[in-house]
Formats: sequence, C-alpha cells, structure tokens
Amino acid sequence: MTALRHFFPLIVAALLAFAVVPGVFAQEADASAGPIRTTGGSVVFVQQGATVEAQIDGKPFDQLNARRIAHFEEPSGARMIVEAFDTGLPELVLYDFTRRPPTVERMTKRMKLTGVFWQRDEVVLKSADGWYRFQRGTLTKLTSSKMTYH
Repeated sequence: MTALRHFFPLIVAALLAFAVVPGVFAQEADASAGPIRTTGGSVVFVQQGATVEAQIDGKPFDQLNARRIAHFEEPSGARMIVEAFDTGLPELVLYDFTRRPPTVERMTKRMKLTGVFWQRDEVVLKSADGWYRFQRGTLTKLTSSKMTYH
C-alpha cells in the first residue's frame, strides 16, 4: 500500500502528460503506391521509368525523381511526407492536402527518416543524423529541447 501511495502520483502525471499533448503522433514509413485517402482526395503514386508521378483523384500534381518511395501520412489525412529514393539519401517532400491543388514543399536536406511526429503547425523528423523540425517551409536541426515527442 505504501508503494502504491508513492507511485500513484507518477502514474497520474504520466497519464496527464499524454492527455495534454493530443496532436503528437509518431509514425513509421509506408511504401504502398495507394490509393491513400487524404482530405484533398485519393492519392496514388504511379511509377514511370525513373520517376514517380503523384496524382490526386487521377490528376498529376508532382513528379519525383525516384525509383521507389516511402510516405508518412498525418492521421487526419491533411499532410504527407514522401521520401523519394533515387541514389543515396532520399529527397523529402511535404504535401499539404488542405489546399487545391496540394501544396508541395521540398526540404533542403536529404535524409532517411526513422520517425515522423505530426504536430499542429510543424512536423518533427527523426533520422540517424538527429532531430529536425519542418515548419512553414523551413527545416531546422533541433539541438536540445524540453519538449518530449512520443
């Protein structure tokens, strides 16, 4: 009973920490070509030789120089990050499906992602190279933070 009295506040604190950060969602890559339901429509990736064409509802909106891709979708279907593999590290592209046609933002650094953490106005990217934030078109390397991403 004494042990429970000591651990109960810790358990409550841990549960509250998860309840306070509802917008955080970690995800692993998906390599399927689609269709993928988004807020803007149904997305498919069509291989065309050495390129991949991104289409929404059958209409092309982006062309990737890649032999293969992997993607991470926000649970709401509003955004997606695509890793486009050609040679070496993949190119990273963010699609925002809340606009018509979708907004396409290419990231300045090539890296292989090991995790994506979706937040309200930013995306936190985990790679072997470290942690990065992509917010409003800018990629920033994170050095130290008091924020915990799950």
